[in-house]
Amino acid sequence: MFHLQTLELVHWDYCQRVSLPLDGSIITIAGPNGSGKTTLLDAMRTLLGLRCSAPRDYRTYARHAGAQTAWLRAVVDNRPQGRQSSSRPFARRLLYSDQVTLACRIDKNGGDWQRRYCLVEGDVSIEQLLDMPEKDLGFMGVEAWGRVLAAAGLSPAIARVLSLEQGQTDRLCEFSPRELLRLVFDVFGDQQVLDAYDQAREHQQQLAREMAQAERELDHSRAQLSELHNRVTNYKTWQMRLAERERLATEVLPVLGWWGEREQLTKQSRELRRQKAQHRAALAEQAVQNKRLLHLLDESARAQQQAGQLRAERDQARGQLDAATRHEAPLEQLAKREQELLALVDKGSNADDLQAHLAQLLGQEAALQDERGTLAQRRKLAAAALAALEGQSLPPLPPEAQRFRKTLASQGIGHRFVAEVVEVVEERWRAAIEGVLRGHRWVVLLDKSQDLAEAWEIGERERYRHYIVEPGSVALKGESGTLLEHVRFTAPVPRWLVQQLQNLRCVADPREGKRLGGTWIPPLA
Repeated sequence: MFHLQTLELVHWDYCQRVSLPLDGSIITIAGPNGSGKTTLLDAMRTLLGLRCSAPRDYRTYARHAGAQTAWLRAVVDNRPQGRQSSSRPFARRLLYSDQVTLACRIDKNGGDWQRRYCLVEGDVSIEQLLDMPEKDLGFMGVEAWGRVLAAAGLSPAIARVLSLEQGQTDRLCEFSPRELLRLVFDVFGDQQVLDAYDQAREHQQQLAREMAQAERELDHSRAQLSELHNRVTNYKTWQMRLAERERLATEVLPVLGWWGEREQLTKQSRELRRQKAQHRAALAEQAVQNKRLLHLLDESARAQQQAGQLRAERDQARGQLDAATRHEAPLEQLAKREQELLALVDKGSNADDLQAHLAQLLGQEAALQDERGTLAQRRKLAAAALAALEGQSLPPLPPEAQRFRKTLASQGIGHRFVAEVVEVVEERWRAAIEGVLRGHRWVVLLDKSQDLAEAWEIGERERYRHYIVEPGSVALKGESGTLLEHVRFTAPVPRWLVQQLQNLRCVADPREGKRLGGTWIPPLA
């Protein structure tokens, strides 16, 4: 059986182009309802020539994309299977490279859609497939494609598991072991083995019942024998305990009572002597503490008297200092003025020189005033920018989003993240909106459609795991009662994102949601 390494979707449902790596040992697809999990599984089923989950089919997904042609492409492993095997899965098609490209092209043919399949050696992109002539690609129908994949190892059992409807995999956990075994044998066509197993198990159960009956009879005989032994043992034990009781009542209990009373009196006497000694020591310590307290009271009175004298001296010194300061202030002003006049005299008594110096000072004052106004304007702008930044509640960019943004900026590609264009109108619904859009926060919204191909190439090179979409349409105000009513987008967003919010009805609690039916969400979802 071949192994899928990558899966690429172009114009499939609401995805313009998505590439997924499938080279891990375990692949997990997780997300809320409507996030596209079944869409990816139906794309894989369509690529393998299987039925999609009812009631959808490949026409539904191709029609949603709004394009004339849709592509599904996967790169699979064509190396020999197992250590002892030298045959490759697609050796019958004369393909001997380690990788083979499986492609499905869905074209709009009048009012209907037609799917065709092709098999190409190596890892060939969709652009290269478009450049190749159709006669070299060898397109084939669904039946021929099924035979090719069956020859490559896609067994009916694996095809049946991949074709399970949505929800059937959850019900597998509710099956009993017998039902699961019957389902496995039914898939592989070995029902006769299961019937033989049932007959053998019935025979084994019959033997087990006979053995259990014999064991019960043996246990009954052993119980009767044990009961007789117990009766004899109990009689002997009763005689021994009766003699022991008489000895305890006449000999042991009187001696133990006298000894216990003596020990109690001895402990009480020792405790009384210890308490008297502690009382005498406490009286002596109390006398010492009383003397020390009287001494401390005397020292406290003297210290309060000294503190009052010091406060009076401090207030007097502070008044003298204030008076001296008031007398020195005019003298300082006069000295400063004297220094300025002496500086002017040193420059000369020429009126023209004084006027030039005055003009220079006025120019400096005007320049300082201009600089002060410029700094005030810059401070005002910085304060506004700081207020705008503090008003934002954007989550920090993850490392992969920071790297991708830096790469796009270096290539001159204008873009935004979904988290940067979403504004919550009503705070009561913030938790519900963040819960719905959590998986789409780092979806990249390009400013120009012509940057889409280059952004896709960068995303594949950087292995960016979120959608990269071209500019969408301006989202209108949502209908009353929907989650879109409480969201405002500051930039055009994809139609599928707006439709997802439009389909969720706002309810006060889960009970109201169950009563209304459909798709709903409470405020604290």
